[in-house]
Amino acid sequence: MYKKECRACGCIGILTSLVFGALVGVLFAFSLIPNIVISVWIAFGLAVLSLIILIVAAFLASSERYGALVKCLCINGKCLLAGTIGTIIIALAALSIVLTPVFVSITILLSIGAVFFALMIISIICLISCIINALSFRR
Repeated sequence: MYKKECRACGCIGILTSLVFGALVGVLFAFSLIPNIVISVWIAFGLAVLSLIILIVAAFLASSERYGALVKCLCINGKCLLAGTIGTIIIALAALSIVLTPVFVSITILLSIGAVFFALMIISIICLISCIINALSFRR
């Protein structure tokens, strides 16, 4: 049997994402993140890469040979898709404005973006962990 699966949309994943988002918001509000535009570009690039990987994994999962991938996409795919799409949308919104910590709305926007980004990273880690776990029990 499989070990206990890592679920990105579980209690720990959501709480970690929210704490990360609040931390980024507080640090940005006090101007302690000097190159936030570069960070948003990196988050956007990783989100696009994650979306490409998710699309390729979905096509591969349609084959009957990849049972571990199907199982793990069913567990973590929705959360990964939500984190990826949320990161892309928020990053595009953040890159279209001037990011200054003067406005509370910009701080909130970046906090929400950090929540989605953390959720995306946690989902990728859980997906890879699930695939490795499923493959190691198959032997």
